[in-house]
Amino acid sequence: MRQARLALLEAGLYEGVNTAVAAMEGATGEAARIEWEFATEVRRDSPLVQALIPMLSLDEAAVDALFVRAAGW
Repeated sequence: MRQARLALLEAGLYEGVNTAVAAMEGATGEAARIEWEFATEVRRDSPLVQALIPMLSLDEAAVDALFVRAAGW
């Protein structure tokens, strides 16, 4: 999770993720906040990542690049 957060920060997306996760409603939002705060890893196919892609106006290539960058931390 540290690597993911650093990659998002470097890409200028960290605050956007925080805002998007905070804005999610209902049980889905609660699950997203738990995952964002307590997960020890980020999976490319996780529901949270899949939900954030359109919320942050990212395409699949941009998400892949973030995962590659995060792996380098």
